[in-house]
Amino acid sequence: MAIPNPLDAVRLASTAYGAVEQAVKLIPRVTSLLTDVERLVLRVNNLIGEVEVTQRRAAAAVTQVESVVAGAAGIQSRVATLVDRFEPVLTHLLPVLETLSRTTSADEVAALVKLVDALPPIVDRLDTDIMPIMDTLATVAPDLRDLLDVSRELNEIIGSVPGLRGIKRRVEDKQNEEDAYRADEEPPAAPQRKHPEATTSS
Repeated sequence: MAIPNPLDAVRLASTAYGAVEQAVKLIPRVTSLLTDVERLVLRVNNLIGEVEVTQRRAAAAVTQVESVVAGAAGIQSRVATLVDRFEPVLTHLLPVLETLSRTTSADEVAALVKLVDALPPIVDRLDTDIMPIMDTLATVAPDLRDLLDVSRELNEIIGSVPGLRGIKRRVEDKQNEEDAYRADEEPPAAPQRKHPEATTSS
């Protein structure tokens, strides 16, 4: 084994010292790099957290969209059912509606509107005036039939008496003249009624 030369030992020590010196000089740079790496890792962690939040929001949005799509599908099904139900009716009514649109004038529509406006008071009059009279007539009808039967029998009795036939004939002639006179008379005019719009505006 060769004994090292003192010069070689000096060169080796100088080389080792230079390496140590370079390593010492690199320590601040390594420290700075480690700091940058830590910051980068922190930013990456923050980005990962934001990505996770965005992913959760996207999942929630997808869930909402799916529910909206499901609701729209239900509405579409209901609309399709309604269209299937009403299509034959509308197809059947289409010629009638076309005829009405061609033959109905604006004046007729206005008259129909006035008629609809006048219906409530007419219905009230029917309930308060006409229907009680009709109910009364329903109860009086048997008495009227009995009265007609009695008058018919009385006419037969009067006609069978020889001396009363002339009187009966004169009474019948006078009655016929009165009936003819009443038939020629003009019926009284209906009372002037106010339109519902006029009453509401006043």
